[in-house]
Parts: sequence; structure tokens; C-alpha cells
Amino acid sequence: MKAIVVLLAALASGATYADCRNAALLDKPEVPNGSEATIEQMEQAHEAVAEYVAAGEAFLACAQPPAFQHNYVVQRIERAAEEFNIELERFNQSREAVAAN
Repeated sequence: MKAIVVLLAALASGATYADCRNAALLDKPEVPNGSEATIEQMEQAHEAVAEYVAAGEAFLACAQPPAFQHNYVVQRIERAAEEFNIELERFNQSREAVAAN
């Protein structure tokens, strides 16, 4: 009996999952090396990461995936934002170094 309930729940969540657009979550945006990037590249990366985060949040709201899948998506979103923030810090430091000379 439990197996049937679990199977039905998995099928129902799979159908909801398929209806939600999650392709954006498969390809995390590229973030340029902050110490070498131009301001335009950093702005493009910022927009791409912001869109990626928004797509991930929309997916989570739409699909309401099981906990393990939810956590995986959240981890990918956080990792993308963290990578951008690290490179943004490098970018700002390199601009400050150039301005100081």
C-alpha cells in the first residue's frame, strides 16, 4: 500500500515538474574572472546570474519538488550567486588597484 502511495506521489510530482520550465537551471551562467573582466562583462554576468536566480525561484514555486530536489536547486542558485560575488570582489579590488596608481 505504501509503495502505491509513494509511486502516485512521485508520478504527480513528476508531472508538475515537467510542466515547469527548468532548463535554465541546467546551465549555470558563466562568470568572468573578475581581475581581468571589463565592466560590460561584469554587468552581463550580473544580469545572467540574476535571471538564473529568478528562474530557479520560479521553478521552485511552480514545481514544488521533493526536498532533495529542492535542496539541490537551492544549492545551485546559491553557488552561482556566490561565484559571481567572489568575482565581483576581485573586479572591485582590481579597479581600486588601478585607480590607486
